[in-house]
Amino acid sequence: MVDSSVRKILPDSFSRTIPIWCCVMNRMVQRYRRELNIKSSDDWDTKLYTPCSIVSPEEHADMSNLIESRVQLLHNSKAIVDPRRLVNLLGRPLRARWFTNRSWQSDTVSYEGGCSSAKHDEFYTIVCYNPSIYSEHSKNHIRWIDSEVIDSEKRGFYYTPGSADDDATWGRRLTHELFWLNKKRLLDPTLSDDDVDVMIDTLVNSDVDIDGTSSSGTTENNLKCFIDKIGKLNLWIGSRKAGRPPACWESFDAILNVTDIEYPTMSESIKERNQQKCFYLMLPVAEGKKDKSELERYLPLGLCFLIYHLQQGRRVLIHCVQGRDRSVAVVLALISIVCPLEYPLRLRENFEEMELLNLENSELDVNEVSNDKMYKDSGLQSFTANVLLNGSGQDTFLKWAHQYSTSPEPLASKHSLRIGEKRHWHVTLTCHRIYLN
Repeated sequence: MVDSSVRKILPDSFSRTIPIWCCVMNRMVQRYRRELNIKSSDDWDTKLYTPCSIVSPEEHADMSNLIESRVQLLHNSKAIVDPRRLVNLLGRPLRARWFTNRSWQSDTVSYEGGCSSAKHDEFYTIVCYNPSIYSEHSKNHIRWIDSEVIDSEKRGFYYTPGSADDDATWGRRLTHELFWLNKKRLLDPTLSDDDVDVMIDTLVNSDVDIDGTSSSGTTENNLKCFIDKIGKLNLWIGSRKAGRPPACWESFDAILNVTDIEYPTMSESIKERNQQKCFYLMLPVAEGKKDKSELERYLPLGLCFLIYHLQQGRRVLIHCVQGRDRSVAVVLALISIVCPLEYPLRLRENFEEMELLNLENSELDVNEVSNDKMYKDSGLQSFTANVLLNGSGQDTFLKWAHQYSTSPEPLASKHSLRIGEKRHWHVTLTCHRIYLN
């Protein structure tokens, strides 16, 4: 596993998320061995190991106390559909090892008496490597590096740890695929900084889908390359290519676009489908860290769009640029409301009874009514859309959702999402994407 961070020697995914999941999976295997009456090694390791230079003893203890509840939650969800296969695959416990700047980070076994003496053949090792370089005596790790001297002028670049995987905030939407395809042109030493920026913008704009893949047309035959079906729901998640008109309407009846870019021919393609009712909604949410609050604002409207068209039995697609970021977040929110958390994912028994129309009982400030252009093709009533886009729309939607909740507990709380007072760790969408697929 290779990852980096601008300021941290180890990203939270390395120091917290991966160790937690290693420990959870090791305990799941131990539990399944007992349930299946499979002999287990007496020294099967179920401890939590974290890098002691990063995670304090106090936080390590908090994380350890949380593990068993996560094991129980995973066990109850039945997401592991073949426990025997898992037991056969994991003949040894999983364990993370951390390397940074060519040095090894010791783990928290030192808290429990001495340094680790585990042999590599006692575990399946997950190597977590951060290749970035950090300044030892400064908090500012961004520094200038000279590369060449051309015409008596020094040329170089600013080195920023962790920047290579963060194209959303610094790279002008230059993806790694586009970089490697145009490496020689971009690294031309005769180019100034401004010249490089112009070249990047030109390359990105010439790439129709802005997702680092070729701009060839999408047909029904190759559409499956860009989508994944969600459980037994009539719902698919995919990249922007999956939502390209007019081919998208051969496979879907309703499309939720969770990006701030739209195909210019989308409206025209909807009008041309005379024999088919097509529904479309765009939630203008920027990619990655560029978005601060828009996803939260538009989420209720997007969820109502999905619920309404699923209730009508329509084939529904939700997509962002790559199908790995914003669309995943919306699908997770939908599942928490309309699906029992069991494998395979399916709609709850009373799904058809979830009446969206009762949102019209909500009070609406007429001064905050939104422009109806964004949802004119959505199939939602204008009043409902305006209620959800109103300043209190989030609270209105949550009250409505809790009417159909089977649990007295809230859908989420600060306690369920994070631990500790100073350091927080979050369950990553990547792990949930694995669960969804």
